[in-house]
Amino acid sequence: PQANLEQAAGLLQAARDKGACLAVLPENFAGYGGDYRALAAEYAMLEQWLCEQAARLGMAIIGGSVPSLSRPDGEPVPAPRVRTRSLAVTADGEIVGRYDKLHLFDAQVQDAQGQYRESDLFEPGETIVTVPLAGVQVGLAICYDLRFPALAQRLVSAGAELLVYPSAFTAVTGAAHWELLLRATAVQTGCYVLGANQCGQHGPRRASYGHSMLVSPWGDVVASLENAPGALVAPLDLATMNELRQRMPVQQHQRLRIEGPYDAN
Repeated sequence: PQANLEQAAGLLQAARDKGACLAVLPENFAGYGGDYRALAAEYAMLEQWLCEQAARLGMAIIGGSVPSLSRPDGEPVPAPRVRTRSLAVTADGEIVGRYDKLHLFDAQVQDAQGQYRESDLFEPGETIVTVPLAGVQVGLAICYDLRFPALAQRLVSAGAELLVYPSAFTAVTGAAHWELLLRATAVQTGCYVLGANQCGQHGPRRASYGHSMLVSPWGDVVASLENAPGALVAPLDLATMNELRQRMPVQQHQRLRIEGPYDAN
């Protein structure tokens, strides 16, 4: 993954140079496709790399996702699967949150790949995670999780102000639903929503949509990229977010309580 890490380091530096205090990398930022168990053997190195980058830059980082051979309790993940894990790192280089992707993309898409079966490669997580980073309460999620509003509702009920979705939305599903889902999630939760998406071509059959963006709690696209690598930097206005939540207290009006554990199977 060395070339990917070098590119990621350059983009993190560019974000910091633009004044960012929190950066979010996309899903599978260190390596996409191939042998995930082999890449997962480098998990400790990837954790250390994220911590070193955060401390070097003095900037909190959410490491999109990296494959892990173990569960949060230390038990090994049975072969051939791995966990796909998002890591939240403070500006001091300390890991304060680990989130394992809950929802796995098993779907038929009208593209050259056709059939996607993440459950053949990954074991789902069981828990939701929110963490304080850079002065904001962040709800962690990954890619396909964006299609499940119950998760977003659980995260905002746990105090989230910013929902992050490191992703690898395909060119087809991204063109149809990426912006729509991000904006709808922001409006429904009253949160800022950030989607950091993979971009470009991954071999002959798979392409990602790109178009990373930040959406306001009102559903406006605050800033976005095209289908190309880049460092997108934009401010969060938490005072305006809180004012909106007071004027339109959707969460207080919620009558259906989303409770209980997720089915790990």
